[in-house]
Amino acid sequence: MPSNAPDVNAIAELAARIFSRSVRPQVQRVEEGVSTYVYRIRRADEVCYLRVLPEADASFAPEVYAHQRLRERGVNVPEVLYFEHCNQALGRSVMVTTEIKGASLARCNDAQAQRHILRAAGRDLAVINSLPVRGFGWIKRSRSKVTRLEAEHSTSRAFLTEYLERDLAALAEAHVLKQDTLATIQRILKDYDTWLASQHSWLAHGDFDVTHMYQEAGHYTGIIDFGEIRGADFFYDLGHFSMHDGETLPILVLPWLLEGYQEIAPLPDGYRQHIAFASLLIAIRTLARAGQKRPQTLPTHHGLQAIPRDIRLLLG
Repeated sequence: MPSNAPDVNAIAELAARIFSRSVRPQVQRVEEGVSTYVYRIRRADEVCYLRVLPEADASFAPEVYAHQRLRERGVNVPEVLYFEHCNQALGRSVMVTTEIKGASLARCNDAQAQRHILRAAGRDLAVINSLPVRGFGWIKRSRSKVTRLEAEHSTSRAFLTEYLERDLAALAEAHVLKQDTLATIQRILKDYDTWLASQHSWLAHGDFDVTHMYQEAGHYTGIIDFGEIRGADFFYDLGHFSMHDGETLPILVLPWLLEGYQEIAPLPDGYRQHIAFASLLIAIRTLARAGQKRPQTLPTHHGLQAIPRDIRLLLG
């Protein structure tokens, strides 16, 4: 994330104008934001979040559309309270949403509560993954008004393989993956080549893991942060979750998520292999990006644990 975040005082002025009440809102920068600048706004006993896109030519319009459609379908996501395609003072797109109460599932230590929360989140994820997208990859953000979601690539293969060969070469050069592992991955890519050719694209959260599932006192409250939405087949989010499974919680919890998911959208035969294939591709991309930006994190990167797990499933 670039460091030139809007000044808190400028955000406070904007918040005061948006809410136009006598009590001036309290504004605090939230450092956890990755794809956007995030500010917590407190008004009396109410909390909401104001987000600003870092890119001058990008808009929150697709996220507004996604939030609205998902809430209509009963998904527990924040409500959009305010949106500007381009705020004149900031020169950026702005969106304000309600708060999802509580904290992430990563802070819940009750195994029984975890299971109920994961099942509920799985049901919501299945609905998220049912929202159609035209195209694959990152959602286009240039338009001020959106009546359907559109993505960058015309085919799933173009999206999934855009960086694949380059990433594998970088991981080989950095000795992150051994030559026999790379050879096995190439074999898997050949054997499962048809899985790169999905014909249907659906909304993917894009960064789905336990840190984006919220709960309060052991009760599920919703899913946050749609800043990395994209179009993909419906195994993408499950693959991303699988890649991170075991990273935050001390046990593997994907089966509990799948219990809820399949209450809404039953998965086909061989779904475990489909999820492992998606996880493998995401792990390769994630590892390569970490090598470029934070090479010191590679020895303990969770992708190094996910890849052999995925390979075993795909070869078995």
